[in-house]
Amino acid sequence: MLKLTSKALMLIAVAAAAQIALAQAPSDDPRARLRQGVTRADLDAQAQKTYDFVVNPTNPHRTGLPAPIGMWMWSPRMADHILPTYIYLRFGTQLDVRTKELAILIAARYDNSATQWGTHGRNARMIGIEQQVLDLIRDGRPLEGLAEKDALVIRFGRELFGDRRVGSDTFARAVKLFGRKGVTDLAGLMAFYEFLYLSSNVTFDLERPSPAAAPADINPESRARLPHVRREDLDADGRTTYDAIVNPKTPYSRGLPSPIGMWMHSPEMAQHVLPAYMYLRFGNQLGTRLTELAILVTARELNIQYQWTSHEPVALEAGLEPGVIDIVKYRRSPGGLSEKDALVIRFGHELVADRRLSAETFTHALNVFGIRNVTDLAGLMAFYEFLYLSSNATFDIQTPPGQKPLLPVP
Repeated sequence: MLKLTSKALMLIAVAAAAQIALAQAPSDDPRARLRQGVTRADLDAQAQKTYDFVVNPTNPHRTGLPAPIGMWMWSPRMADHILPTYIYLRFGTQLDVRTKELAILIAARYDNSATQWGTHGRNARMIGIEQQVLDLIRDGRPLEGLAEKDALVIRFGRELFGDRRVGSDTFARAVKLFGRKGVTDLAGLMAFYEFLYLSSNVTFDLERPSPAAAPADINPESRARLPHVRREDLDADGRTTYDAIVNPKTPYSRGLPSPIGMWMHSPEMAQHVLPAYMYLRFGNQLGTRLTELAILVTARELNIQYQWTSHEPVALEAGLEPGVIDIVKYRRSPGGLSEKDALVIRFGHELVADRRLSAETFTHALNVFGIRNVTDLAGLMAFYEFLYLSSNATFDIQTPPGQKPLLPVP
């Protein structure tokens, strides 16, 4: 469990009260609209090339520009120059990922940027940066007991932002450890995140909370009622279960996200449930496209905002057409769709909404998919209701800060 000082608890309480007040206060500030960002269709041909340079399958920003860097597209010619710099400093240097995340967190701490700290705090935990290190940066604690590289990066940042001058000894040690190029990139990365904060977060008021402020019992990192379970807190059996999912051969090489990660609070339950999840989500023979369609249908029938918002971008990446997604999202007739797509939608509606699968639909599915795939399809849809009830609903899992809800529900 995260240990907070009384001062930190007071700051959190004050920030929460301010967020609620801001969320409730009416405003005609034009930034409320601008924060939604520019769509690709709004851009001219040159700006679309810049957009596509960042938003493409080879980059982490595969489905769109997140709000901080997306704000630069309101000045497309500025974005032409700035976005390549961002891509290089954020993803292209030879600095290791741990060093880069620490550097960004130090900048966020000195700017008191809740948005950047929240985003990159989660990233840091996912790549294995220990909570003790995050607490040390946040609280300004002494550097005793840290690994040499971690201590040097934090000292470099403290001097850069706090003293506005990197000391000769720190600079010499950084050159020895990172080389001239690495030191230049490290300083550039830290300075760039100050530029990002001022030119985007502050200007467009991105530090303002989303309209639906998180409840008071939500952990800021897990976005759930309980914190993420750390591997080091588990016993030997629990670590075996954790390692079976979190490893380079699975989609969760960087850690367990909140919905399925909450099961680790009962390692014995997770030992049984996680293998079933991995099979139904990634191991069935329906294919990724139909799997994602089945998950979206289930999320829509249950009106689960979190699951829909999480899976719509994944479904698009898996090749599910926007028109098919809209049919599910807006409850339109599946007429005109392929036989399999229409059948999955009807199957899900009857199973999840009507709580009864008709003989006609079952027979049709049996003829199209075969008995194994029908069983898997039913299991997948039923499992996502289990996932919702046993994790999302119980632990009140919130969408990430700044994430626009994608499902139109009351």
